[in-house]
Amino acid sequence: MPRILREVGGLVIAEDGPLVIVVDRGNGPPAIAAFVTGVIALVFGGFGAVSLIANGCAWLGVAFVAAGVVAAVVTSATVRHIRRKRSIPVDQYRPVAVFDRAARTFRDADGTVVAPLDAVTFHRQMQVGSSSPKLIAQTPSGAYVLLRGNPFTGGPFTGGLGDLDTVLAAAVAA
Repeated sequence: MPRILREVGGLVIAEDGPLVIVVDRGNGPPAIAAFVTGVIALVFGGFGAVSLIANGCAWLGVAFVAAGVVAAVVTSATVRHIRRKRSIPVDQYRPVAVFDRAARTFRDADGTVVAPLDAVTFHRQMQVGSSSPKLIAQTPSGAYVLLRGNPFTGGPFTGGLGDLDTVLAAAVAA
């Protein structure tokens, strides 16, 4: 059973003996949906409650509260979905990359050797057309993208990249 070294958003860095495994649980879109529907629930529910308390238009207040409740139900279901995905063991996911410290190789998701481990470095790199960086494994033959950030993977949504590059470099070097 792999031991999780770090998890940020849906990206997991785990250690299984000599293997360092990078897994993407794919929580980005559900995290965005949960945040957006949560905000909608608060806004619509709040406006509806204020309208009802202030003796405003009753039907409009009820409609806003109803929309807020529906958004809250969607938020709750989405959060449960994310928790279910997090409860699935890491070894049940297809890895994005595998760093074999015993064989000193970097393999991609298909198991193809990409580069010798000693020739791999990890970096954040800005993306064209985005304000968020991506996490890459730099090899002599080019950059291999481990996680492609987007404006929604940072901030309130999934935690950005955090210190994944540092943790991954330390784990692979160990």
